[in-house]
Amino acid sequence: MSQENALNTGQQSITHTDTSKIFVFDNRYDNFEYNNSSYVDENLYAGQLMGEIAATRKIVPLDPNASDGSQLPIGVLANDHVVSGGETKSVSLCVAGDVVENKIRLEPGVHLTDVVDGRTLRSRMGTDTVGIKLVGSQDLTNYDNE
Repeated sequence: MSQENALNTGQQSITHTDTSKIFVFDNRYDNFEYNNSSYVDENLYAGQLMGEIAATRKIVPLDPNASDGSQLPIGVLANDHVVSGGETKSVSLCVAGDVVENKIRLEPGVHLTDVVDGRTLRSRMGTDTVGIKLVGSQDLTNYDNE
């Protein structure tokens, strides 16, 4: 669930509440180690598509322009995390099941239609993972009271 304060005049407040789900049916999760090798905190958000650097087995946000293995999807981040500089944190990724397509978070400039090794990321999500199926969702996708 997320909330956005659209208006607050001091006497009146309008808050948009999003109760839609990212993971909707028959999901499976695995734990992975995320290492923040920088000196600044990193924010990771639920729904973020992740890849894995083959040589180190460390997960990172998917980069279709990479050539180290992180250009291929391995799962979708299950929860929000703040990872401090230099910290290694165990994170859970959805590796199978139905995931709402418009809830997938990608790095700026990356799209599910980007082609990696001859196939789109959308296509690769179903075959490179244990079996993520991208689905649309109509239930619980509008702001409350609209």
